[in-house]
Amino acid sequence: MKISDFLKIDYDTSLIALTYILGKSKSYVLMNQNLDLNSEQNQRLNDIINKRKDSYPLQYAIGEWEFYNIKLKVDERALIPRFETEIIVDYLIKSPITKEKILDIGTGTGAIALALAKNIKNTLVIGSDIEDKALSLACENKVLTGIKNVDFIKSDLFADISGTYDLIVSNPPYIDKKDYESLDKELYYEPKSALYGGEDGLDFYRKIISEASKYLNNQGHLVFEIGYNQKEILNNLLSKQGFVNIQNIKDFNDFDRFIIAQKG
Repeated sequence: MKISDFLKIDYDTSLIALTYILGKSKSYVLMNQNLDLNSEQNQRLNDIINKRKDSYPLQYAIGEWEFYNIKLKVDERALIPRFETEIIVDYLIKSPITKEKILDIGTGTGAIALALAKNIKNTLVIGSDIEDKALSLACENKVLTGIKNVDFIKSDLFADISGTYDLIVSNPPYIDKKDYESLDKELYYEPKSALYGGEDGLDFYRKIISEASKYLNNQGHLVFEIGYNQKEILNNLLSKQGFVNIQNIKDFNDFDRFIIAQKG
């Protein structure tokens, strides 16, 4: 079949999927619609389109996804890296704050840890996760990307973390009970442990905030990705634990999405 045939069946899915299958840009795909796909490419694209009919996430169907110019393997072992998360990664890479040693709690695919390790010179990044399946995926992505200055370890938050860090970053589960029960169908394919943050969505933030100072160097920073309605309560929790210079950063939709706080 030609590219144009698939675009008629499912335009959005086919366009994005073909950039991965062919290793080309969207503009290439659109300018070469008369290109005949080989049998392997036909089969792969058909499989992706069929999976999408049941709301299966496109990223999982493709099996890989790009995050901050790094191509990662993605599957049901871990949360799909979101484009919005690139905002905080970009901010931290460009920030003048000290970043010689970084801890990424709840690393999942390893997306944040790998992006920071690749783009910050002379840094060591540790990515931790409680889920063995997620860690296996993160380790596979380390091998796939060839990034050396990152390691992945199993830990329930700080339980098996040693030493101190200049920067602790986390995108923890933050969806509350009410919102979790009304998610779009395709989100239920992602691990519940990576999405559900307890009755009010704040369970993991409370635990991390209460212990983080012990694992931060003097003037070190704690960084969170947060839910759209959690800014005020988390700002207050951080202040009560002695954190200072608290900043809030919005996402592309103008939602409060990130918090940066400094150890007092």
